[in-house]
Amino acid sequence: METIITQSAVEIIQLALAPIFLIVGIGNLVNVATGRVSRIIDRARWFGNLAREEPERINEKAILEIKALNKRMRLANWSINFLIASAVVTCFTVMLVMINGLISTNLDITIIITFMMCMIFLTGGLIAFFLEVSLATATLKIRAVDVSQFNQN
Repeated sequence: METIITQSAVEIIQLALAPIFLIVGIGNLVNVATGRVSRIIDRARWFGNLAREEPERINEKAILEIKALNKRMRLANWSINFLIASAVVTCFTVMLVMINGLISTNLDITIIITFMMCMIFLTGGLIAFFLEVSLATATLKIRAVDVSQFNQN
């Protein structure tokens, strides 16, 4: 293949900038999701220490929370995996946009397909994140009810 400049370098970079901003946004989402994972790990470690030091305190409610933490960890990991996949596919999209501007081959369909894949992965990551946050909120509501019952006695 011979290299033919079909657009100026500035136009190619301008076309590649929109997906770059998408990568920045995805990076911020990954940062939030990893922060949630670290909180889940901290809470799970707390329960692990409690189980070693005072196993009698691991009651049915604690077991329910540990199970919820396990589900939350799984959902947060799925979210991170989907978001990272979305970012990687977006990087491929940027490379394809740049290659499309440099060679005489038309990669428009491939670029559209990779961008659609990026959106599918991003949607999967956001759904998993939504489910994790929903589960955390539901668990918190249950714990708030339990605390109010203890205050009445």
